[in-house]
Amino acid sequence: MMDKLALFVITLLLTLKVTKAQLSWKLLHNGNNQNGTVPKPRRDAGIGSDLGRRRVILFGGREGSEKGSPVFDDTWIYHSDTLGWRLINTKIHPSARFSFVSGMSGEYFYIATGEGRDRMFYNDIWRFHIRMEKWEQLPAQEKPDYISHNQWSQSKDTILTPEERYGAAGGIYRNESTKFYVSLGFADIRFPNTFSYDSVGKSWYIDFAFSHPYSPEFPHGRCLHSGTMIAPDDLVIFGGCLTGGSTGGPCPSGDSWIFQGKRKVWDQLNNCASPRVYSSMAMLPIADGKRRVVLYGGVEKLPQVLTATESPASELVILNPDLRIKRWEKKTVKGEVPSKRASAAMVTGPAGIYMFGGIDIESGKTMNDLWSLMGDSSAVDKTETSTPCTETTFYNYIMLHGIFMVAGWGVLLQWGAYIARYMKHRDPLWFYLHIGCQVFGLVFSIVGFVCGVLSVQFDHFRFTHAILGLVIMVLGLQQPLNALVRPHKAEPGEAKSPPRAGWEWWHHNMGRIVLGLAICNISMGIFLAVADILIWGIWFAYVILLVLFYVVAELVKSSDQSMDAETKHSHAKSAERYQYDNPVITVTESDM
Repeated sequence: MMDKLALFVITLLLTLKVTKAQLSWKLLHNGNNQNGTVPKPRRDAGIGSDLGRRRVILFGGREGSEKGSPVFDDTWIYHSDTLGWRLINTKIHPSARFSFVSGMSGEYFYIATGEGRDRMFYNDIWRFHIRMEKWEQLPAQEKPDYISHNQWSQSKDTILTPEERYGAAGGIYRNESTKFYVSLGFADIRFPNTFSYDSVGKSWYIDFAFSHPYSPEFPHGRCLHSGTMIAPDDLVIFGGCLTGGSTGGPCPSGDSWIFQGKRKVWDQLNNCASPRVYSSMAMLPIADGKRRVVLYGGVEKLPQVLTATESPASELVILNPDLRIKRWEKKTVKGEVPSKRASAAMVTGPAGIYMFGGIDIESGKTMNDLWSLMGDSSAVDKTETSTPCTETTFYNYIMLHGIFMVAGWGVLLQWGAYIARYMKHRDPLWFYLHIGCQVFGLVFSIVGFVCGVLSVQFDHFRFTHAILGLVIMVLGLQQPLNALVRPHKAEPGEAKSPPRAGWEWWHHNMGRIVLGLAICNISMGIFLAVADILIWGIWFAYVILLVLFYVVAELVKSSDQSMDAETKHSHAKSAERYQYDNPVITVTESDM
């Protein structure tokens, strides 16, 4: 009996120990207003953590999502010892803004870029001294001693700075770095570049300048993505919005990347989390040398989305960046959890991750509560694994656009043209097959075109894929129209009329040009849509197969034409020889 009781007690203690070691949420402050001593509810704010003094620094943000919602320029400090907020009154401080990049290193809390009132975008950089409680604006580049003040003022227009933007990602790595990163973002266009600011030398540097939306080697320009620093020069980003602003792509997106600042390269990670915008990301405190990154919340349903598996409030998506092949996995937090939210501010704390405010997904209400995700990186393995990464359903207009365009321009119209060129010996079957393929191909293409327009939220037909797609559709639709007014076909033995010859030249050659452009545009669209590598492989294998069919068929056709020509020439020679060997004797009346 005593042995069973001892075993029960040991099992209970072990269970409590394991449960305690799991990741768990803890409410630090419910946001109730105590004589105006709490920040107002807000989203898209900046947050920092003073690890040594166990304090949280909060700046800026906006009250709501509606146009004209108040934008804040206040600075707050949360004290873990008193469990309360304190407003910091400073005469000099950054302009009111939201969706900016922030981070804490040493005794400084940094912010840069962002959007302010009346769509004012910023590219300035500031820092707040946590001990002196003062803001200072940092120069884009510090004046060298050998340049006079007059020369310096004249050269300021050529100083390197990031373009004004909001919705970027980046920050500074905890207390071990002097480099502050700003990556991607949006103003009038979606920026594909990455900058770093040297807080010692006080100068901006461009770390990655070139990226275009048709390359699979680096992330496309975007905004409203989440990100965090995992090393002094390594940045992780996830998701965001890629469409509009003179480009196209998914919005929301589900791709994630790591930027290695020393090598100046991007590496893509596995897909796991459902596509989303306004998600939050931070790194857990390091334990036993292990690093783990937490992705939380965000908006998964936008106008471009048809259906999506929405993540529950208890779900975290966690990255292990220490593996040779870095991978995400889903975890479920037990117990009390925050309401599911987007645009929350998250930062690494001494005992977990701090999270402030954001917007409640269900009610749309902005919040001002403060939570802590308790646990370090060692707690991840003890936390229950959620659904596999593959169990995520997501369909949007881009997918429908791609399916219908591949079916129309990639398959039916291509093979309809193939039939018209190489199967005319099956008359009249070839004609009906050709008409059927072209009609259904154009119907599919029209549906795909509509889906493509719906997938772009604004700035339609301002990027290469969209412009080329519009040209292809216009030229494609004129093909059946000009077929309706085709001139009469010449009878056997008759010469083609000039109108008929001109019509055939236009119809045939324009069809070939449009079909070639369609193959190129579909290929660009696959990259623009950030499609899976398996889709690339299937598509390009099909294109190679299609080209091989054309090459073989063209060789066979040329061979048959040569044989026909030789046969006709041989028959003509035989007839000539017969007439020579057997002359025809004509008898006239005079011979009779």
